Amino acid sequence: MFINKDKKRLNTMHSPIDVKDRLQNLIIHKETDYAKSIYKNPVKEYIDSKTAINEKKIIFEESPICIGTAALVPNKGDWYTVDIGIKSILIVRNNKTEISAYLNICSHRGAKLVEGSGTKAYAFKCPYHSWIYNLNGELKARPRENAFEEINKDQCSLKKFELDNHQGFLWLIMNKKAKNKHSSNKTDLNKLLTNYNFNKYHHFKSIKINPKLNWKLAVDTFLELYHIDELHTKSLAPIIKNDLQIFDTYGKNIRIIGARHSAVKLNRVLKNQREFDIHTIQLRIIFPNTILVCHPDHVEVWQIVPKSEVDECEVSFSLYTKEAFSSKSAIRHWNNNFNLALDAVVKEDFPLGENVQKGFYADPNRKIIFGKNEPALQHFHKQIKLDLKLSA
Repeated sequence: MFINKDKKRLNTMHSPIDVKDRLQNLIIHKETDYAKSIYKNPVKEYIDSKTAINEKKIIFEESPICIGTAALVPNKGDWYTVDIGIKSILIVRNNKTEISAYLNICSHRGAKLVEGSGTKAYAFKCPYHSWIYNLNGELKARPRENAFEEINKDQCSLKKFELDNHQGFLWLIMNKKAKNKHSSNKTDLNKLLTNYNFNKYHHFKSIKINPKLNWKLAVDTFLELYHIDELHTKSLAPIIKNDLQIFDTYGKNIRIIGARHSAVKLNRVLKNQREFDIHTIQLRIIFPNTILVCHPDHVEVWQIVPKSEVDECEVSFSLYTKEAFSSKSAIRHWNNNFNLALDAVVKEDFPLGENVQKGFYADPNRKIIFGKNEPALQHFHKQIKLDLKLSA
């Protein structure tokens, strides 16, 4: 927001005012961007099993879902798995230019082929009866072939899903509804992700966490800077200015920009993009489940998916660098960055969130309050409601 001479709050989301000037206005007046009003969100949406089932179907299966990046599978034969609802998905780099997505289920008796991640595979062998599939999902061998010769191997390929590599972000598209939504979202994504092509980034490290949180509550963690001073007293508060953020929307997607204390100390408008990147914290939220925390030389990516229980989710955290790394000092440097980000979320945000999740059951009919200074929370939950309503 911008404050005029009469100190009236003006909403300047997507304002023609340059983003560097917008930030300086907020710093000078110790203010933040605002929503038009407060927003009350029903607690039931975090604990209701019927709501959770609808979200999995409409938001995660009938919508395009970002499930990783091309940098996770840089070489032919690199692979990883991800669970979307009840479906286990296998992501494989077939060759230099192609990455594919398959249902991670053997066509013989339905056993899961692989779990986790791996590198430079040349084939996948079912752990049950040793049926073997190549990187293109084609069945190449099965023991006692004569017992199955009535069904040709080419009828037993792995089920393939459409996977769109858009600027290095891998979008799983499981049906026509998802495909139509993805097409309409691309223009917004291009604006949100300007200068971020993950085909060119280098994957440093990943970890998966399973907090006892509804998936939306895990996303909520990243959607405001109002809690920095109180919850992150020693970790983030010395770095990031509390409760000061620029907020913009790109369709369903969100951009949040906060000021580092170094920007406040400069006491002037940041001169150029490089200086702006150094003195700010920038988050890009790709609806519904992917959060990018962007720094000048690296990006932290958090991806969140619901699990079988309404109050459980899986969180994948990865760190990517702009430049390749090999030296001991570089690895030590990126390990320090990885651990700083991980500790702030896993040791501070998620434990508090788990207590909040438990507290929801104490009074399930109440509503929590998103303040006017929490516009990203409001936008995120309104988009979820809109998606569910449109599909009803």
